[in-house]
This record gives sequence, C-alpha cells and structure tokens, in this order.
Amino acid sequence: MADAKDTIIAPGLESLYSALRIAYPDQPNPLQVSSLVKIWLGGPDPLDYVSIYSHPGIPDLNVQPHWHYISFGLSDLHGDGRVHIPIVIPLPNPLPPALMSQPSGFGLELTFRLVKGVESEPPLWPASLLQALAKYVFHTGNTFCGGDHISWHCPLDYNNADSQLQHMLLMEEPFLAPVPTPTGTVHFLQIVAITEDELKVVQQWNGKAVLSLLKRILGPWLVTDMERSLSLFEMDPKLRLEVEQGIQTEGSSLSGD
Repeated sequence: MADAKDTIIAPGLESLYSALRIAYPDQPNPLQVSSLVKIWLGGPDPLDYVSIYSHPGIPDLNVQPHWHYISFGLSDLHGDGRVHIPIVIPLPNPLPPALMSQPSGFGLELTFRLVKGVESEPPLWPASLLQALAKYVFHTGNTFCGGDHISWHCPLDYNNADSQLQHMLLMEEPFLAPVPTPTGTVHFLQIVAITEDELKVVQQWNGKAVLSLLKRILGPWLVTDMERSLSLFEMDPKLRLEVEQGIQTEGSSLSGD
C-alpha cells in the first residue's frame, strides 16, 4: 500500500488519487500492488503501484462487470526529479496553466480491464503485465498512443498457456479523462487483448479501425475476457469484407513487427 508520506507529499500521485476517488467514490482504498523496491530506490520496477478497482459493469452498454487495473509511475508522481525530469525546476506551486498542459513524465498511465469470473479477489497477473510494459517504455523511451499495437507472442496471462489472446492494442481510456496535475497532464491508455488473427489485420490495415470493429462486437469499453477463443473474424466473418474494403480505400499500414 502507498504510505501516508507519499500520499500527502507526492503532488502527481495525489492528483491521480483525487481523480480516481471521483471515478470510484465507493472505493477510497482499492487493492494496490506495490513494487517491493521502487526504481528510485534502486529496484527494477518503474511503476510505484498498480491500483485495482471493482467495476459493476453497465449492462445497457454491453459492459461486463470487471476488474480495472491502473498504473502509477509512467507519469511524474513526485515532481522532485527522483524518477522523471520535472518540466521546470524548481516546480512552482501552483503550476501555471501553460506548463500544466505539458506531459507529466511520459504523459500517460496504462489501464487494463479484465472480466470478472468466479474469483472473489482480482488476479494479479495484469499488474505484472503493466509493469512489463512500463519497463519497455523506460528502457526505450518509446511511448504509446491510441491505436498502437504490441506484438507479445505469448499468453498475456502466464497461468493460461492455451489462451488465444497473445497480443495487445491500445485505446484511449473510455472512463478516465486526462488529469491535469502539478507535474503536467496525464492521459490514460487502455490495453486491449487481441488474437494473432486480429494482430495480422492491424498490421495490414490500422489499429484504430480494428478497435472500432472490436467495439461493435465486444462492447464499447473492450473489457478483456481471457476465455475468448474466437477471433473477431470468426465471430462475424462478414467483417473480412469490411477489412478488405478499408485497406483498398484507406491503404495498408504494413507495420508488422
């Protein structure tokens, strides 16, 4: 759990906590996975925390009950240079609006939505997945945008070797708006698990177009169900024609990796 000192002093962290208290007013103290040794103390993990909220779902919107995982650490939580270079030194309080619009740290945090099963406690493997993606960002300096794809080539859930969901797309978070903080602005990007077949179409066409097709079939929030065994195009074969027409009119990204 976050200690009281971090919660009170860290300006970016407190801003994110405040936004999430508004989003989840009934869960002021969610389950939180914390790094044993934080990166600014010499540890290997760049995320200080991953918070996990319980969402009841929205049946009218085809949004299933799910666990909502949210990272803390890709943005500048502390504003004192221990992880990220502040946008200005010393950091004024309050931050002028012109500076607040600048990205905080890498300018983003990652989220993941996992459909609830019979479990009473949320699985912890998504927190490890978020940590692994954060390591990639820290080590390479490359950030993510909505529509980006990540070729993973192994089950996202390391406990489920037979899972067909072995790759990822990123989309703008449907529930969490960007948060202005004293260390800059934070945008939320949601990870969406996809199949090999869906990845190939993303590489041939583009990620945002495939996200639109997925939302049509799986619901607008794209809650991941790790038991999903069929690809989008097995569930609705007519979508193949739509993809072909889209490639003809919009072109192919040819961005396979």
